[in-house]
Amino acid sequence: MANFSRFNILLLVFLCWACGAKKKDKSGLWRKIVRNGDALYLQRADLRELDKAIQWYLSGLREFPDQAKMMGKLSRAYAARAYGHPDDGLDGYATARRFGLDCLMSDPAFGGLVQAQSGTITKRAAETLKADMVECMAWTSIAWSRWMDQRGVMGTSIDLPSVKVLAQRAVEVDPKYDNGRPYAALGLALALPPKPLKPKLKKASEAFQQAIELAPTRLTYKVDWAQYVIAVQGKNAEWTRILNQVVNTPILDDDPDLMENRRAIQRAQALLTAGLDKRWEGD
Repeated sequence: MANFSRFNILLLVFLCWACGAKKKDKSGLWRKIVRNGDALYLQRADLRELDKAIQWYLSGLREFPDQAKMMGKLSRAYAARAYGHPDDGLDGYATARRFGLDCLMSDPAFGGLVQAQSGTITKRAAETLKADMVECMAWTSIAWSRWMDQRGVMGTSIDLPSVKVLAQRAVEVDPKYDNGRPYAALGLALALPPKPLKPKLKKASEAFQQAIELAPTRLTYKVDWAQYVIAVQGKNAEWTRILNQVVNTPILDDDPDLMENRRAIQRAQALLTAGLDKRWEGD
């Protein structure tokens, strides 16, 4: 009997050791995937490097299917891809939104409330999300906003409240995430509604200015502010000044936002060529 007990104890010790080793291996694999994906994401100005980053993140999702953080990184990567490489033909904003929503729905409290409201994201549901979900909130809102803008906001206006509450919650829990990314998301969400739905242009302007203050070298925020707020207000001189400032900004090869800043300059040049667009003239 004593020998049997001693054997059971040894077996238990071995199983515990094996379990610990397996967990350590999994932890090492997780860190390797995140480290490699993030290193490639930093080189996203090169589409090939960005796609390699996405492949690393996708492999991470296959290995760790319940990891919200990996879904958040995929939302960020696909949104960046759609913005920085728009002519590639991939519907990146829709994919970014899907991964972002999957990330958020992995939170049981949030997911339960959204399901109870037939898929609608309410303020009550958003308030269950904590700071550890800020990446998913910010990038889901940004991707969703740009997706709506591409398709025509009037036709997708049913989504506007969801986009807004996610951005607002991101600002509440961690406004300085990624140098003010939540403020940029909120500025878009507040400025996008068409005139009949009463956009909050003053608050949108404040949000964009907060984002610019936290990340003064990010040109996208200035272009968004000029396009979605200042142009609508008919402030031609200010609109021209900001866009010309963007166009004349020198871009360094080691700029961490190189891809986005190049795209922002392209957008500014196109807007200046087309002339002031108030969006709602004739409404």
